[in-house]
Parts: sequence; structure tokens; C-alpha cells
Amino acid sequence: DVLVGGGTVDKRQLVDDVRKALYASKICSYAQGMNLLRAKSTEKAWNLNLGELARIWKGGCIIRAVFLNRIKRAYERNPQLPSLLVDPEFAREMVERQAAWRRVVNLAISAGISTPGMTASLAYFDTYRRARLPANLV
Repeated sequence: DVLVGGGTVDKRQLVDDVRKALYASKICSYAQGMNLLRAKSTEKAWNLNLGELARIWKGGCIIRAVFLNRIKRAYERNPQLPSLLVDPEFAREMVERQAAWRRVVNLAISAGISTPGMTASLAYFDTYRRARLPANLV
């Protein structure tokens, strides 16, 4: 056990939770990026093929992540996919990792540890999955 934020946390559980939280944050980051590309493609009539774009990045970009193969497959399964977050494979992984992700963000906040990327990704996920938000009142 390790002392964090005034309490003790099982070290192995924390490591596992952080791993899951990082992966969920990564999915959200890619989902948001692909959504931005789709929006600009629509606006400018570029007709981008997001699956093909992921394949191209894998071959010659600094990203070069195996993860891009999974993104490519998601867009091959559904070329009109509105977001990676609703692809069945990615959605399942998000649901499986959500509790760990929330534990890590809550622990970081309670301990005063800045996790801007992870926290922002979780906020994006929460915004995306809600039909009604406080902003609807504005």
C-alpha cells in the first residue's frame, strides 16, 4: 500500500487503474481528433477517409502506433462512424475502463496532482455520452 491524498491505496490496484485510465484517455484523445478531422472535412468538402488516414499515419508519421490499426478497422466496419466512442469494440473498452479512470482522476484531484489530459479526456467522454447537459439550459 502507498499513502496518497491522506489515505492508503493498494499499489498494484493503482498501477492497474492508471494503465486503464491512460488507455481510456488515449481512446478519447483519438476520438476527439478524428471528430475534428471529420468536421473540417465536411466543412471544406475534403471527403477524408478516416480509416485510410489512420493507415497512412501508421506508415509515415510520428504517431506510428499499432493502435492506429484498430482505428482503421473501426472505420472499415462503419465508414460513417460518428465517433470512435460508439464503435462497439472501443465502446466496450471504455465501459470496462471507466471505473478505474474515475478512481485515478478522483485520487489525483484529492491529492492535488495535476492530470489535465486525463481529466479533460474524462470530461469529454462524459459530455459525449450525455444527451442532456447543464449547457442545454443556456
